Amino acid sequence: MELLVVIGIIVVLIGILVPGVGMVRRSGFAAKSQSNLKQWGKGTVMWANANKECLPWEGLEDADSMPINLAQRTYWANAIPPLLDQRPYSQITEDAFVAQQNVPFGGEGESIFVDPGAQPESAAPWGYGSSGSDGVQRQFYFNYVPNSQMNNTLLANSGDPEFSPNRLMRFVQIPRTDATVMMVEMRANPKELPTSDVHFGHDVKRQCADWKRFAARHFDGGHIAFVDGHVGWVLNTEATTNSVGSRDPSTPQGDWNTRKLVWDPLGPALDEN
Repeated sequence: MELLVVIGIIVVLIGILVPGVGMVRRSGFAAKSQSNLKQWGKGTVMWANANKECLPWEGLEDADSMPINLAQRTYWANAIPPLLDQRPYSQITEDAFVAQQNVPFGGEGESIFVDPGAQPESAAPWGYGSSGSDGVQRQFYFNYVPNSQMNNTLLANSGDPEFSPNRLMRFVQIPRTDATVMMVEMRANPKELPTSDVHFGHDVKRQCADWKRFAARHFDGGHIAFVDGHVGWVLNTEATTNSVGSRDPSTPQGDWNTRKLVWDPLGPALDEN
């Protein structure tokens, strides 16, 4: 009888402790991810201070455009890491290709490109170009990416095409630095959202993103680095709700700039694709 009582107490304690351990682990991942994003914010400010107050170039979004992105000095994944004692991504991807190994992904190591709490989709890391001797392509994988909406109005007003690595947004052009999104945690896996969510089907094989690919892995939300340097946690449903209170991408003239989150500082943030 005493043994049964002891076993019963142990079972109850395990039932109490296991969820607590899981919560501590999740909180640790979230804290580390927030710290990584703070580093990105710090590095962006440092780069801007040395480059006429300009933000680094966000790059072209498609995977096939990575060779173009990585060839540019102003590309964010090349420009910021050296200021944080990290290798530019052009070197990371080339070294991995020569060794015929994967680039860091899935919480591996101390890469500031990777969220330790992310669970990558099965296709990650994402390859492009021809394969090497062991069948491994050049690759990329990011959990933290620039706001893809930041310079939409800037380029439209100037008549410049999307490929404009020398037409960079400047800090002085941004009115609401405390609310303007600079970098976001991007979803690592579509399953971070329920299948019924309006943004569930969006491809996460990207190197820049807006609200449509915003993370939901840290307590149903993710972290955002703002232009003024602070980093905050935002619930996914809040980040994906527009100025008229709708999450529907087909909202007539829907503007995803809100009082709390500004995606395009110079014009309306529209759901384009």
